[in-house]
Amino acid sequence: MSDPMLMVNPVKRKLASHEPVLLMSLRQLQGPDAAMIVRECGFDGFYVDCEHGMYSWAQVSALCTGALLAGLMPAVRVRSNSCADIGAALDGGALCVIVPHVSSSREAEDAVRAAKYPPQGQRSLAAVGPATRYRSLSASENIRLMNDQTMIIAMLETAAGVAAADEIAAVPGIDALMIGPGDLSVEFGAPADMGNSLIKAAYMTAVTAAGRHGKQFVANGPYVDELFAKGARILLGTTDVSYLMAGARQGALALRDKTIT
Repeated sequence: MSDPMLMVNPVKRKLASHEPVLLMSLRQLQGPDAAMIVRECGFDGFYVDCEHGMYSWAQVSALCTGALLAGLMPAVRVRSNSCADIGAALDGGALCVIVPHVSSSREAEDAVRAAKYPPQGQRSLAAVGPATRYRSLSASENIRLMNDQTMIIAMLETAAGVAAADEIAAVPGIDALMIGPGDLSVEFGAPADMGNSLIKAAYMTAVTAAGRHGKQFVANGPYVDELFAKGARILLGTTDVSYLMAGARQGALALRDKTIT
């Protein structure tokens, strides 16, 4: 794990060394101990799910700050591809934004503009905050540091997005591609059928496009082994809710077994 006081993105550092990165997502955990739990379980970071989780921006910032102090990478899946949402996530301490429903290179460029300071983008300049550990930096140093350390992951959740995977991956400033299998499966007429051939083809199209342009790919869903073999080094687990329910269900079954005579 990284020194939490160093103003670096620990995930970017691991990826630069071609090391695998393990992430999970938060949809319910809200307390300051969430980062300690995630770290103790062996993950390198998490993303706060603002698209489907009911988090306030204050809660998002608290979770991101806890991750920074624990030496983890805090990411946020924003609600929309807008300057307001992306800027709020980054001002709150996120070192990575996951942008949902990116279906074209233009939408990918919009995400980069919202997440990067000039000259790479149009993000509004923030003063001291969690991401810079509240250190007093010159404006130019703040811009350089945050533009260098901030990651942008484009989620492909439509057939159009998958078809445009190559163009999206080619956009400067996009760090990684990620498939959103839930919405994509619904569009393909096979809700939650992760074994559907169209879903698998979408994963393989996207990971190939990412590799062609020297970008990362987030391996999630049922094809992690194959995606890792094709170069994916960001491995995404499931949500806090799923892990909690799986563990609780196993515990309940074990107790139930003791009542059977």
